[in-house]
Amino acid sequence: MMPQLPPFECEVVRVHDGDGPLWCRSGEKVRVAGIQAPDFEDAAPCRRPAARRTAYTCNDVAARRSQQIVSRLTLGRRLICQPTGRSYSRIVARCTLPDGRSLSCAAIAAGAAVRWDRYWREYGMGECR
Repeated sequence: MMPQLPPFECEVVRVHDGDGPLWCRSGEKVRVAGIQAPDFEDAAPCRRPAARRTAYTCNDVAARRSQQIVSRLTLGRRLICQPTGRSYSRIVARCTLPDGRSLSCAAIAAGAAVRWDRYWREYGMGECR
């Protein structure tokens, strides 16, 4: 876990899939904390034969649906994101939508992702309302 960093604003300009990365206008790439969404079949974990999948397999149809849901929630909007760690070249963050909802909880509620218990606890995600 990274040292406590201040929250930052992310105006979302691109969404890869339901758990990120989300590209911010300022250049940051954000991995949404505590959730797992379907991966596109050409994603790096899908290319690794021994990849351990926890909730989803690689499925382009499900990944596209998840991407569309999260895009509707975030594209063009300003999120407030609290960094919790790093994953590859991305900042892992708990992000809040402009209406005050947790992006992680909103993605779960909309069917774009599932809670990834190990990281949910590690990142102190709390309860969804």
